[in-house]
Amino acid sequence: MKIAILIFAHKNESQLKKLIEHLKVDFDLYIHIDKKSKFKMDSFDNVSIYKKFNVAHGGYSQIMTSIFLLKEAFQKKYDRYIFISGQDLPLKSNNYIIDFFNNAQNKDKEFILAEEVCSNDGLYSNMCRRMNTYNFGFWYRKFTHQSVRMAVSNLPLLRRTLAKNMYFGSSWFNITHSALNYILEYIEENIEFLKRFEHTWGGDELFFNTILMNSDFKNNCVSDNVLRFMAWNGGVPNTLLINDYEVLKNSDALFARKFDEKIDNEIIEKLYFDIKA
Repeated sequence: MKIAILIFAHKNESQLKKLIEHLKVDFDLYIHIDKKSKFKMDSFDNVSIYKKFNVAHGGYSQIMTSIFLLKEAFQKKYDRYIFISGQDLPLKSNNYIIDFFNNAQNKDKEFILAEEVCSNDGLYSNMCRRMNTYNFGFWYRKFTHQSVRMAVSNLPLLRRTLAKNMYFGSSWFNITHSALNYILEYIEENIEFLKRFEHTWGGDELFFNTILMNSDFKNNCVSDNVLRFMAWNGGVPNTLLINDYEVLKNSDALFARKFDEKIDNEIIEKLYFDIKA
């Protein structure tokens, strides 16, 4: 099974290098380093490294960077495409991950977290704020109160409404070549759908999920985050520490996020030791 792992990175160069050295033995890697980042790495062996976009958290740039990496990897026709961040760590060995996706039960599944936006009032209200309020960049969000942003978005010439059949989930997913082929064709043929996210905050958690869940691939989609271990705190994943070791060790997840070598390198070293043992 040919697997490509696509990685978003922006900090902790030595931590990223450890991740690369571990994964490149069995997978081809496609890595985008945020253009704002101070460190620079060059492509080598089966590791393709790019520094093309200035990536803003939750911004349109995240969608564009994802599409860019997916297009680059698509050219080599992998069986599976896995998205992780540079602060992720595998919890299982490379062989375990390959066997998991090669298993007959999983081989044709699209592992992408997706919940219909209209499934409950709270989610619908939250996504209306995301999709209908214009995002004009980091400084606009930082210095403009939400009520002002809503007022601007409700101006007659700017007013937008939430599209139907939207699905919310995670921007970290694991899809097949057939699904990726469909996604790229859909984007090419429906450029207005892509443009709809241009001034939308957090659109990366809706974009790919909505495309697949409104396609024939819906029945093959597994809306389960079991492949990623994350400990949430107010909508933000906690930085995992050595105190989390036992729960990570006993997790069924393939990857976990997030880790930071500058906060706790011990947990990083311990987990690598386990999966190499």
